[in-house]
Amino acid sequence: MITSVIGIVFLFLLIMLGLPIAFALFVIGFAGMWYLKGFAVANSVVHLAPLGGILSGEVSTLPLFILIGAFALSAGVATDGYRAARIWLGRLPGGLGIATIAASAAFAACSGSSIAGAVTMGKLAIPEMKANRYSDSLSAGVCGAGGLLASMIPPSGMMVLYGLATNESIGRMLIAGIIPGILVSLFFVAGIVVTAKLNPNAAPLVKETFSWKQRFSVIPQIWGIILIFGTIFIGIFTGFFTANESAAWGALIALVLLAIKARKDFVKKFVDACVESATITVSLFFLILGAYVFSKFLILAGLPQTISQTLIGSHMPSFVIMLGMIATFFILGMFLDGVTIMLLTIPIYYPVVLELGYSGLWFGVIVVAMIEIGLLSPPFGLVAYAINAIAPEIDLVQTFKGSLMFVLLELAVVILLLVFPQIALWLPSLMK
Repeated sequence: MITSVIGIVFLFLLIMLGLPIAFALFVIGFAGMWYLKGFAVANSVVHLAPLGGILSGEVSTLPLFILIGAFALSAGVATDGYRAARIWLGRLPGGLGIATIAASAAFAACSGSSIAGAVTMGKLAIPEMKANRYSDSLSAGVCGAGGLLASMIPPSGMMVLYGLATNESIGRMLIAGIIPGILVSLFFVAGIVVTAKLNPNAAPLVKETFSWKQRFSVIPQIWGIILIFGTIFIGIFTGFFTANESAAWGALIALVLLAIKARKDFVKKFVDACVESATITVSLFFLILGAYVFSKFLILAGLPQTISQTLIGSHMPSFVIMLGMIATFFILGMFLDGVTIMLLTIPIYYPVVLELGYSGLWFGVIVVAMIEIGLLSPPFGLVAYAINAIAPEIDLVQTFKGSLMFVLLELAVVILLLVFPQIALWLPSLMK
């Protein structure tokens, strides 16, 4: 127990010193196992890690989802989605903000990266909102909040990671995120409308109008989004496809879409998308490998078992224990990226959740929602910094200020999930 605590302290020290997180996880994990069980055991764990995790069949879902996002982005899916949402929703109170959330949800249906979603929408929407005199804080907050939807709506990389870490069904995890993702989107839209009504100067009405002919003319432009999401959702929900197969079909559709949209630039955009997705995938797999080694160290040190026995033996109400675990996700989200948080905490928390009688599927949706919140929370919310990088003229404090409303709104959704678990569990219960 003491060894694991010392290991965690050294881990955070190495991260604060600027070492790559994957490297820090691997070094501390390997050194800890060497100290506890000897070099032979530590060496065998490192050799078996790729066979036990990275090379398993279900892991292929993750790079395929990343590839879908890269192809879709290169095909201009985000631009098409934003244009359609802008034409249909722009005249509503806070219309440009609502259009950004709608387009972000559409792009989230093709991409599993929150940072990519926030950056993409920020580049499209922030100049448009500036031109229409939206406040800087609301503009930045809306784009950051829209990016979060990619972690919840399939194809979600975070849902896949949770499934891999817990052996929960990846297909059921992906389906479980749909209704909560829609609910978060609706809460965000409601918050924008209320802001526009209470403070019209923050979100002035857009004067530009579009005819019904113009509105219907943009619908065919979003066929790619509908086809990618529809294939993944219907295939998994009906049991016709496994998660792997749906990801492969989604990648094929995204590739065809890129070929149609890019035309003469197809080869360049194809290569760029492949390089980008490969770079992300390799970085992610190194992180998974490091987290695997570190989690094995924690297990050998007895930390998960000790925490589980302590919490269960404390006789505290199970709801209070759940709230404590959720609070740690909020705190960690201020300092670490979502992948690291999940891979570090799930081996410890998941057994406790099952022991308390809760659904691992439901807990996974809550974990992803809390990780989303952390991505926008000060002082180190990664999505907020990503928005600041593409719009440096907007002060980082303004970005965090604009994000506060959306953080509170997603917290409200988490509370609803705690009170009404069927919000997450109903759709998976209908699956074949």
